[in-house]
Amino acid sequence: MRSGNMASSLLPDARPGLTRELSVKVSPHPRWLIPAWILCCVILLWLSRGQLTVLGFRDPDDAMRLQQVRDWMSGQPFLDVSQHRVSPPTGGPMHWSRIVDMPIAALILLLRPLVSASAAEIIACSIVPLLLLGCLVWALHVASDRIAGRPVAMIAPLLLLTTPTILVQFGPLRIDHHGWQILMATIALAGAMDRRQARGAIVAGAAMAIWLQMSSEGLPYAALFAASFALRQWLDRRETARFVAYAATLGGGAFLLLALLRGFGPLMQAQCDALSAAYVWPLLAFAVATPLAFHFTPASSASGRFLAAGLSGAAAAALFLLTGRPCLTGDPFQALGPVAYKLWYLHVMEGRPIWEQGRSMAGLILLPPIAGLAGSMLAARSAAMAQVRDRWLTVALLLTSATMVALLVMRAMSVAHVFALPGIGWLILHLFRRAQQLRATAVRVFASSAVALLTPAALCAIWIAAMAALDKDNDETPNTANECRTPGVLTSLRQLPPSTLFAPLDMGPDILVRTRHKVIGTAHHRNAAGITAVVETFTAPPAQARTILTALDGGKGPDYLIACTGLNEFRHYAKEHEGSLAAILDRGKQPEWLKPVALRGAKSLRVYQVRLRQN
Repeated sequence: MRSGNMASSLLPDARPGLTRELSVKVSPHPRWLIPAWILCCVILLWLSRGQLTVLGFRDPDDAMRLQQVRDWMSGQPFLDVSQHRVSPPTGGPMHWSRIVDMPIAALILLLRPLVSASAAEIIACSIVPLLLLGCLVWALHVASDRIAGRPVAMIAPLLLLTTPTILVQFGPLRIDHHGWQILMATIALAGAMDRRQARGAIVAGAAMAIWLQMSSEGLPYAALFAASFALRQWLDRRETARFVAYAATLGGGAFLLLALLRGFGPLMQAQCDALSAAYVWPLLAFAVATPLAFHFTPASSASGRFLAAGLSGAAAAALFLLTGRPCLTGDPFQALGPVAYKLWYLHVMEGRPIWEQGRSMAGLILLPPIAGLAGSMLAARSAAMAQVRDRWLTVALLLTSATMVALLVMRAMSVAHVFALPGIGWLILHLFRRAQQLRATAVRVFASSAVALLTPAALCAIWIAAMAALDKDNDETPNTANECRTPGVLTSLRQLPPSTLFAPLDMGPDILVRTRHKVIGTAHHRNAAGITAVVETFTAPPAQARTILTALDGGKGPDYLIACTGLNEFRHYAKEHEGSLAAILDRGKQPEWLKPVALRGAKSLRVYQVRLRQN
């Protein structure tokens, strides 16, 4: 590709009638967005109505998030995000960010003078995800308007509000950081499409810096946006300011936010699973080296801009070899140890690649990005102006890369699906207009209606229905409903005196939220010791399990053991490890050192008093 020709092609097309395509401005107050968002919120609240008043969290991470907020509001230091009721007596280390805690805590504090403490928590946990959804709708509207103009900017948010793979992260009580990640990715997309290069880069860099405080999963996206900005400035000198401003904002913002939110410890200690010295110093080097490289390297030529971008990237990579070398050796979760890694982490399907997923999930991951990529490429091909074409090509590049991330980590699919919406919106409008040009009335009506099948909701529904039809002869017995994490069952544990409980990992956060008990482990990888203890105990023979329990909680051992045969985690332990403690408990038996305890309302929960010192 000849960069000079490409750069000249980015000049505005002077042909009549095309100026409007380039000069469309974002409406400051799109009135239709607010009622559409409110209607979606009402529907989501109605669908969750049975779980709101009891804080029936769908995911254990949401329960743990509320517990983190409670502990902070009860006096736990801002910089201390450890969970001290996990893995006693030392506590369970965490790497979560206070950014996610802040709006929840703020809303609870505002509501406490007006309602009870429990009602304040219910309202905050219900409203905060919906407010994030409103911000996402606005960010996607801005991004779509900058990409393609008003028609696509009208339909893309409507598609968002009907896309289940995105809405699942923004429903009431979904207070973990996944919605934040999707929002930051969309804000970065809007910044990348801003015609004011420096302003857009600052917005994109700030969004990425915030994302990195919440999860290291933002690292590939930060690199992705940097690569796209580097490519654009190589092809067009006017884009140099975007690349330089992005580098400075990303590196400087990540460094400052880490120091403010986590203190100086992470700046000195390299940890591969979160923003730390392993990553933040290379990012800061990128921020410093980029403006210096463009200052001393002539940016008037494409080769000079290529060299400057290469030097800045090389500076970051060289420093990463010094600070993050351990992170290059493999999966950072292998630090869990072989037992926890094999028997727990590899069974967390949301973190596994597409080839380990079922056919239904594989289709959900791929179909919206394929439709979005088709729309983006067709839009680029049919664009009358070079600048519009290049924006669509940038969207296609970002979408393709985000989809590749989703192929490796299932939970990343929501970001790819958001990036697909502008292309899907353009494709739907394009095909609808073509259908309206058909002369035969019946064919025109049918074709116009069939366009709705391209919406992500329709694509997902059709695929799931097709897979269900293929699997109708499957003789596998469906899993029984899991009742062990329901509020009514877990509150029965309040009948026990405050104790240390040994329970399956997925039950730990809910026990913390609903009782005063401590737990040995939760499904949070920093607590490798607690995870390993839970997995090894349940999968070991009773005699060995007793030995492991004896060493826990400072040598005292847990007071009670909790089992739940309806929990997927517990079924896995029992099914795949014949003769293990879990298998024996699953058959309704127990070793002599476990004494059954009857609790009112426990239902499927099995509670045992642990008597390790019995003669």
